[in-house]
Amino acid sequence: MPTILTIDDESLIRDSFRFYLEDYDYQMLEAENGRIGLEMIHKKQPDLVLVDLRMPEVDGLEVLQDVHENYPDLPIIVVSGTGVIGDVVEAMKRGAWSYLLKPIADFNTLRYAVEQALEKARLIKENRCYREELEEKVRLRTQALEHSNQLLRDTRMQVILRLGKASEYRDKATGRHVIRVSCYTKILANCMGFSEAEADIMALGSALHDVGKIGISDGILLKPGRLSPEEWETMQRHCLLGRELLSPLSVEDVEGFTSEVEGNMEGIISDSGLLQISRIIAYSHHERWDGSGYPEGLKGDEIPIAARIVTAVDIYDAIGSKRPYKEAFSEEECLRIVREASGIILDPQIVDHFFDSLDQIQQVKAKWAD
Repeated sequence: MPTILTIDDESLIRDSFRFYLEDYDYQMLEAENGRIGLEMIHKKQPDLVLVDLRMPEVDGLEVLQDVHENYPDLPIIVVSGTGVIGDVVEAMKRGAWSYLLKPIADFNTLRYAVEQALEKARLIKENRCYREELEEKVRLRTQALEHSNQLLRDTRMQVILRLGKASEYRDKATGRHVIRVSCYTKILANCMGFSEAEADIMALGSALHDVGKIGISDGILLKPGRLSPEEWETMQRHCLLGRELLSPLSVEDVEGFTSEVEGNMEGIISDSGLLQISRIIAYSHHERWDGSGYPEGLKGDEIPIAARIVTAVDIYDAIGSKRPYKEAFSEEECLRIVREASGIILDPQIVDHFFDSLDQIQQVKAKWAD
């Protein structure tokens, strides 16, 4: 049964409360002043407190204040001989749950106040436990969702990087070219003031810049000598192929692929931000600042910014890498070519940011060397 502490300097009051409430199986504690009462509250932790206002050493208002600050869910009922409205208001402000006047003519009133206060305290505790349980469930589910999302992001990154590496392997390049270009892209995007999320999407999208090469025949892709005009025209199609490969899937593309696709069709054929930026980069990374590029001959700011960034870092890495048709250029020669391409092939502003970030770029190049 609940334990009730009576704090009152009148022993007769304490005895009367004890005799009456013990008949209803309450366990009773007593304190003759506020100081002792507070000590008992801290040590015994009763379920309810009955407190007088006018007491020596520490009065009832001080007890109320202490209980309100340290045990806000502990029900405390003022039982006082003063009915001054100011005392009542002050007691309620300091956390009193109820206010009874002495002498108590009908002790049923006291029992009713005690029962109501204990029931309210029980509901508060029950509600808090329920809320804490609910918050814990939400926390665990959020944690599980974050874990699933992280697995999804990791899987997506693996698929993208492996697809990017597959396109590079077609022309005997190493998959490290994909990693370097992705890292360079993020460095430049950060330097240019893009958010971390935007830089991450550009970096992932850049890994697929040459994915269209999957559709180019080996005879053209691996030819060691100069391409004929017809072969060069075919090679240029890798931009269009890349865009088509990264375009949203149609219902026909996925229908019948899996028996469990029903209900998930919208997610499968949706055009995510990553796919959009990857498609833009794959299609436009051979456009040139002066309009001499392909496939559309875009000029200056007409070229999407993500494609302009990838163009710069792709050229830098490609000329510094060995290919079937050429040897790797020295770092000094690579930097000279990038600098001279400013305003002709490359966006001058991006070239400036490239050299501002050169230390970071060269660290990546050294770390992921072929």
